Amino acid sequence: MTPNVWAVPETRHLNEQVWQAWVAKGRAADERGREVRLRAAKIAVIVGLLSAAILWSRAAPFEVVVRFLVGAGAIAVMAQSLRTGRFLFASVFAVLAVLFNPIAPFFEFSGGWQRALLVACAAPFVASLAWRNVKVWA
Repeated sequence: MTPNVWAVPETRHLNEQVWQAWVAKGRAADERGREVRLRAAKIAVIVGLLSAAILWSRAAPFEVVVRFLVGAGAIAVMAQSLRTGRFLFASVFAVLAVLFNPIAPFFEFSGGWQRALLVACAAPFVASLAWRNVKVWA
């Protein structure tokens, strides 16, 4: 019987190009995942705003839910626009986040102008879905 002799495995040197390609692949996958989650959040906010405007008489009990949804979506889009250097869009979404703050609301879901406001506030989110490849003042 031959005894099992432990041997040090053969090591290979790290190829820098392979490493950089692997890192780039991971970053690209992370960016795609971030874009998909953000697009889903934008669509959820648009659906929430338009459904609250359409079902106006029944929206009052769910006012906090709509405020939280729009506020969180506005903060997420604001962060994305800050990261991409679109400061005008960031300021628009910062105003929306403050306007739909669920802790200290500026308005209640009670009048006709608030219904029009909900529809108007969906427009920046719709525009943000199309801005991905658009250069602003580039």
